[in-house]
Amino acid sequence: MKNSILSRVVPAVALVAACTTFTATAAAEKIKKEKLQIVFCFGQSNMVGLAAVPTAWYMTQPQYVPPREATVLETRYFDWNFYWSGARYYQGPKKQEVLDLVQARRDSRMKWRQRVREANGVEWKKEWGEKPEPGRSNVYAFLDQKAEEEGIYKRIKDILDSKENKFTCDDAYNELILRDKVNAAAVKQANENYLKGATDADFDAFNAAVKEAKINPKDQGPDAEKNRAIYAGLAQKHLGLPIAKRTRIFGHGAIGGSEGTSGIDRSTQGPLSVGYGGDITTIGPEYGVGIALERQVDAPILLVKCSWGNTSIADAWRTPSLDGVETPIEKASREAWNIKMGAIAKKAGNEYTPRPAPTKKGKLSWCWSQVLPQVDKVLADPGKYYPDYDPKVGFEVAGLVWFQGYSDKDNPAYGELFAQLIKDFRKKVKTPNMPVVCGTLGMAGFKAQAFTGGANKGMLQASQMPELAGTVDVVNTAPYFPMELDLLKQVMSSFEKGSPEYEKAAMVRSRATSNKGFHYHGSAKCFILMGDAMGRSLANLMAGGEPTINSAIKK
Repeated sequence: MKNSILSRVVPAVALVAACTTFTATAAAEKIKKEKLQIVFCFGQSNMVGLAAVPTAWYMTQPQYVPPREATVLETRYFDWNFYWSGARYYQGPKKQEVLDLVQARRDSRMKWRQRVREANGVEWKKEWGEKPEPGRSNVYAFLDQKAEEEGIYKRIKDILDSKENKFTCDDAYNELILRDKVNAAAVKQANENYLKGATDADFDAFNAAVKEAKINPKDQGPDAEKNRAIYAGLAQKHLGLPIAKRTRIFGHGAIGGSEGTSGIDRSTQGPLSVGYGGDITTIGPEYGVGIALERQVDAPILLVKCSWGNTSIADAWRTPSLDGVETPIEKASREAWNIKMGAIAKKAGNEYTPRPAPTKKGKLSWCWSQVLPQVDKVLADPGKYYPDYDPKVGFEVAGLVWFQGYSDKDNPAYGELFAQLIKDFRKKVKTPNMPVVCGTLGMAGFKAQAFTGGANKGMLQASQMPELAGTVDVVNTAPYFPMELDLLKQVMSSFEKGSPEYEKAAMVRSRATSNKGFHYHGSAKCFILMGDAMGRSLANLMAGGEPTINSAIKK
């Protein structure tokens, strides 16, 4: 496998063209299948799903538009607000210089932090100025002051504000506020299929009914499934959120359920509904995946979901055949690291012990040690998880939905690791051409960044490898990521409490978000849109359609 495969197969201009929302092709007509369709859903925290159901309210509202003056605000110090985040999405000839300056900022802060702490026997020197008082706010202000004195911030600002920058802060803002116009068809369809005209009053009634029912979201006891069913019934009654008729789900891992002894080995099953996220009141992409499949596939369907947060494809999800084996890019990266660190050590007069090649452990990586027993159980006795299963008709493995990558967002070997994972799992389930759909990390945000970074680029790379091409699709989730919600805190800090701008931002924050930005703000709107797109993509592959990413690349 050559490192340059991505540049050979997918020209840079095509990466921008690939940033389109999914449109069904071969699955335009409902697919008829007699056998039970088993679909596996694997991944990390965003496959777990931490989106509270009431945040689906945001799907019924116009997109929040943060005030321009508060959004493009240039602060004195580099604090990763919207303006300074331009260092991430800068487009121009000085991209590497910007990245080097961001690293210089990190190095400066580390150096001065160690001096402030007088770490490693370093004593404070008078020529450094007055030592800051203890406390995070005091120390951080001092660190910024030093980086400013070193000229780092001015040099970054000059590059961001230069005419050479083809994607300025204003350009970013203009793209940001048009996101729902780009997604208009998907949002309209999702409202029709999921919320069915739900209003603010319906959401208020739902919240009141849940409160009256006294449902504990963290319930992991014997009544977890019963309480989930009550919660899902209320969501269907008040909001229209469907409960699947022919689609069931078996979940294992970080999921709300009654079986298991900890928060990471829970098991649960039932008709697909809301409540199969991290607890019995949240959703992940599995909900949209299953509802979309049921809408487009006339067949009994069983989703098998296994997911855990903070798990890497290079480690916890490392596929069995790569135990003790480096991919070509991993080997090249390790050797380059050893050369770099060896040179630094030599210059400092120190010894350096090279990072060794991996050795065979002789056991499954952690996630696969949890997943494969569940796979074996389901395939050995599908009727245990799908009561209406007819053994005379049988089952078939219909696909894998993969949503993982935050722990590997900068891993250049992601494509190699993911490709081998697909091959190994296809062999395990004895389905050589099993359709695979993977969702990119949506936090990349803007169009030009959708397929940058190790994970997203690697997914695209794997989908174009000759041995996988035509059976692997990539769903770009960036258009669905509610980036405007990143700015709520910034807006609230720019206006006085009680002002219209502050109160609107506070209201949106309370009703549209339920978790942190890297968990897609816990936005049910986002998870429904992403999951539905993944489900439609899989239905298209099941119908023999061409992966939608291919048509996007060809444009």
